[in-house]
Amino acid sequence: MADTRLLIAASGTEESPHAHLDPVVAAEVSWGNRIVRDWYITDWHFGFWDLRLERPFHVELLRSTFRFPPNVKLFTIGHHAGGQEPKMGMGDGRFVGITAPLPQGRPTVDREIEL
Repeated sequence: MADTRLLIAASGTEESPHAHLDPVVAAEVSWGNRIVRDWYITDWHFGFWDLRLERPFHVELLRSTFRFPPNVKLFTIGHHAGGQEPKMGMGDGRFVGITAPLPQGRPTVDREIEL
């Protein structure tokens, strides 16, 4: 049987570097999540983009809805110097990422979450 999940592209376009992750954001919003901060450049020198969600990612729904390329990862980030709070992130390993809070009970360590 063919895999009918939507394939996420490995990268965006020059005009829209986050275009490949826009379907993930749209899905999260349709599942009840909210955008706290829309796409913005976090580092003008390197051109890093980020979007922040209000609630944790819907991991199981993401797995059942999308096929992700090897470079797009979902991960947790633990406490770091400078007071950075633990969070979840999804990124393409280069310049584009989505951040969200950790779910209650999730260990506050740096770890990849299988997609």
